Amino acid sequence: MAPRPSSFQRLARSVAHVRALWGAGFLLPLIPAFYAAGVAAIGDLRPEHVVFALFAAVFGFIGPRSKLFLIDTSPIIAVAMGYDLVRYVRPFAVLPERVLGCELRQADAAVLPTFGGRTLQESMAALHTPALDLIAAVPYTIFIYLVFVYATVLFFKDRPRMRHYLLAFAVGNYISFACWLLLPAAPPWYVHAHGCVIDTAVAANPAGLARVDQLFGISYYASFYGRASAVFGAMPSMHCAYPLIGLLTAWRVAGVRARFVHLGYVAVMSLAAMYLDHHWAVDVVAGWVTALASVVIAGAWLKYRERASQRAREAVSGRLSTPRPARPSSPFDRPAPAPFGK
Repeated sequence: MAPRPSSFQRLARSVAHVRALWGAGFLLPLIPAFYAAGVAAIGDLRPEHVVFALFAAVFGFIGPRSKLFLIDTSPIIAVAMGYDLVRYVRPFAVLPERVLGCELRQADAAVLPTFGGRTLQESMAALHTPALDLIAAVPYTIFIYLVFVYATVLFFKDRPRMRHYLLAFAVGNYISFACWLLLPAAPPWYVHAHGCVIDTAVAANPAGLARVDQLFGISYYASFYGRASAVFGAMPSMHCAYPLIGLLTAWRVAGVRARFVHLGYVAVMSLAAMYLDHHWAVDVVAGWVTALASVVIAGAWLKYRERASQRAREAVSGRLSTPRPARPSSPFDRPAPAPFGK
């Protein structure tokens, strides 16, 4: 019976396995763990930090296929970390005098019809009923989980589209992070509750989704939106950008039925964003523009990378297929003289 390997031998094998997978970049799957350790050091560790750290470490070190899955889904981790970092930058960037308060409401009223002094968004929000609350809550409940599920399905079905979708997802989110910090804007629920005076100490609010919490006697939405990184992040609406990113990256390959599903998701989410008092109409349009820009940028980057990889492959192939030049002749290449007497 073979002796059991020692702890040192098992550790050595594990290190060799990781080195074989990642080479010099063997610490990359541990970046979320390092981030989690950093926020733990300041007493701000939350369950999602641990989840992403474990996800990256496990999928990064199991084997080649799980490594590919981690690489392809890394934009999600980058977005999660970026979103979390916004909360630490926000106190220095989001100052009351820089926040758009009633300006977005005025923009809505200027470009869209008003109804008895109410904007389109305010008229929709005033029509709330329990049935409509539940319908509007559906896209707002599933949107972030749908990103994970959709990406996983595409990993097995259409990896190039998955890369385009998730890269556009990341690009769009980082555009929104920049907007939240450089051009902070108050959402409708804030203006309706506090007026045009900006108080950056106000906590995040689930707005119309609080009615769903009350209907079921739960606090899910209050807890979920209470952890928001940016209270004054109404523009652009990423809730409205996500469905459109899915539609735009799928349009060329999707069938008629799939296109209608995507279009329905875009429409329902956009209407829900206004109905639930989360976004003005101009925020919704800004979300659509962000989605379009992110899909174009991500697509251009992926095409550039593909062309660069193709050129590199052709260069390697050319070097391998080119015959080696003949060695120059020298006096030493002369045939040996015949033996004496022959």
